[in-house]
Formats: sequence, structure tokens, C-alpha cells
Amino acid sequence: MAVWLAEQVGPTGHVLATDLNPVYLQRIDLPNLDVLEHNILEDSLEALGPGSFDLVCSRLMLFHLVNRQEHAIRQMVECLRPGGWLIDEDADWGMAAPIDPAHPLYDGYQRAWRNGDWWTVRGYDKVFGRKLPALFERCGLQDVRHEAATEAVRGASDWARWWTVTLEVFNDLGGGDESDRREVQLMSQALADPTMWFLRELLHACWGRRPA
Repeated sequence: MAVWLAEQVGPTGHVLATDLNPVYLQRIDLPNLDVLEHNILEDSLEALGPGSFDLVCSRLMLFHLVNRQEHAIRQMVECLRPGGWLIDEDADWGMAAPIDPAHPLYDGYQRAWRNGDWWTVRGYDKVFGRKLPALFERCGLQDVRHEAATEAVRGASDWARWWTVTLEVFNDLGGGDESDRREVQLMSQALADPTMWFLRELLHACWGRRPA
């Protein structure tokens, strides 16, 4: 996203990319892109330049911040100039599941998945994406718009391989025990099967404008 935004604003524009750990961002060498280590929940906004941004963009980050999303959104709104826009993309992760109950691997996946509560017990908000328009409005944004999209894909597809790694990483981050690892293995077996169809996560995009 940082590279794409830098391409959009061109040589006369400026992009500031922030992260808790900017090690990957620091590999990017673009003249109109600066990188800053920053925690939107805890660090001072003065380092960012409150009230100065035409656009603030966040992607697949807020669902991590259970019960703190509204504070993060308010902080991002503070960074906007009057008339500036905030856009966030976040997902309903609980929707990512197999769709054919007749498949022999369906029941095993669903027992491990528990209707998406696999995410909840690890401390994540599985349905955060759908909450964005109400949160944006509550944080004072106007002209709020929202859209969402998903698709059905096969096991062994690019998405299925990405989803397998994602489940493994988040399980490790959550300190998963042997039982948790067996659940991931069970789901990974289904995700590797090209005869199985899955509905992807529902990806939400929401945008709103700070009052002029």
C-alpha cells in the first residue's frame, strides 16, 4: 500500500508509512516516501503532523485491536486536514470457510473452525469489518460509504496457500498448543485439496471525510 500510494501522488506528493515494526517498509527506496516507527494507540500524534493529511489509509490492521478500534480511528481522524479522507479495509474473517457440506473434509474443517471462533479464542475480532461505517460516523466522519466483496475459490489455489500460512502464523502468535496445531493441520489438509471450494473472507472497504 505504501508503494502504491507513493505512485499515485507522484513526485510532487508525499507519503508517510507507519508501523510498529517498520523493518520491511525500510527496504523501500522511494524519494516521496518516508517511514516512521509509530504506535497509533500510544504514541504522540505530533510525530505524524495532526491535521495535515489529505488521506489516511489503514489496511487489515484494526481487527487486531479488539475493544480499541474506535480509539485508533479517532487518532487517525485527528491526522486529517479538514475535508481529508480516511479509508480502512478490514475483513470478516469468520466467513472464510468451506461451502460444500457433502465434501468428506468439510466436517473436520468446520469442527476446527467453529464458525470462525477459531479467531475469537486467539483474541481477534472475527466480524470487525462490518462495524466500520458505524464507527466512522461515531468518530465524526461525514459522507461515509462502505462496500464489501468476497469470492469462492478452490483448495490449492493461491488464496488457499496464503490462508494456510496465515492460520499457521496466527496460531503461533497466539501460543497454540498441540491441540491447536492439530486443528491447523486438519484445516490445512482441506485447503490443499483442489476438489474443495471455500468462501474467502469478506473484505470491507469504508471511507469517510473529516468535516471541513
